[in-house]
Amino acid sequence: MSAVTPMPDRGLGEPAGPRVLVTVGTDHHPFNRLVRWANDWLEVHPEQVPGFFVQSGTASVRPICPGSAYLDAGQLDAALGEADVIVSHGGPATIAAAWERGLLPIAVPRLPQLGEHVDDHQVSFCLKLAELGWVRLAQTPTEFASLLGEVAHDRAGFRAKGPTADVDAAVARFGALVDELMGRSRCRLTLAHRGRRQRRTAHGTGASAGLSNRPPGFPWAAIWQATRARGRAGQPGRQTKERG
Repeated sequence: MSAVTPMPDRGLGEPAGPRVLVTVGTDHHPFNRLVRWANDWLEVHPEQVPGFFVQSGTASVRPICPGSAYLDAGQLDAALGEADVIVSHGGPATIAAAWERGLLPIAVPRLPQLGEHVDDHQVSFCLKLAELGWVRLAQTPTEFASLLGEVAHDRAGFRAKGPTADVDAAVARFGALVDELMGRSRCRLTLAHRGRRQRRTAHGTGASAGLSNRPPGFPWAAIWQATRARGRAGQPGRQTKERG
């Protein structure tokens, strides 16, 4: 695993700007585009560099802010716990990890035509979640920069509020969407294994951990059952991709 360059601790009296975690997940395909977009924005806003952390995976583009290629489970939990905003690839597990912490993630789906994934299911998945208001979607550099500009001025739009309509219907739609998209994946068995591991750890440090900040009324248990996924932002040497 590459060395981790942590976010510096905030000193007393230091402005409490947003802490932004950018994660590309564990897919072995390089996601240079997301790292480059983050770098481009930070070059224009260098004062924000100390507040960013980029988990870059196999990307050949080096972040200009604190970061690491991969994070182990403890490092990931710490990074998620410190983040005010999470910028994620379009993997369901990573997006659900943001919800778990009461955050509405900025989602940047991987594109197969750029060699970032094997198919375009992340695009379909994120478009549906954006329609439901469960992610903030960025598909272009302009959209990405606009969202980061919003983060710098008002973080309220990046807190997860949960479905405002009938909860059962919303969860049913989400579960059906995940099943439809996941059914086309070659990694369905991997998801099933993660689901079993999730159930084994549900009373310990697994999916139930960190739920104290969840927004009222958000159907966490049903969503975790629907997704059947619990992601980690990285493992050293891992070559199998995160479902998503």
